[in-house]
Amino acid sequence: MNQSENYEKINNIVCSEVAATSNRGNINQAFKININDGKGYYETGSNNTFWSNLIITAKILQPQTGFWKIIIKDRMKNDLVVYENYHLSPDKEFSFKYKTGLKVNFLIEATWSQVKDTSLIGELSIKY
Repeated sequence: MNQSENYEKINNIVCSEVAATSNRGNINQAFKININDGKGYYETGSNNTFWSNLIITAKILQPQTGFWKIIIKDRMKNDLVVYENYHLSPDKEFSFKYKTGLKVNFLIEATWSQVKDTSLIGELSIKY
């Protein structure tokens, strides 16, 4: 599949966010990604970050079955893979550190071990 086909698929996947709460230097937010046939995508959009050091922690809350493959790329750095895990289970936190450039635009690719429709629901914390 070429890159333009990937982009079209991303635009056809509906995602939503719950309003973020922010303390000084922290963002805490719930997230939901619609999963169709076991796959879903979420793109954050371009954000100014000014070479920040981020500590990102997340936890998958729902569904409680199966395992997840999560790949996070920075679109502003030619789709540089900044995190990947091929066997995440629900209710286990994962975290990583990342130094951004002037801007960041994360693309999150989620693949479920079950080829079904569902919603990937979780919590996200970003410290900077």
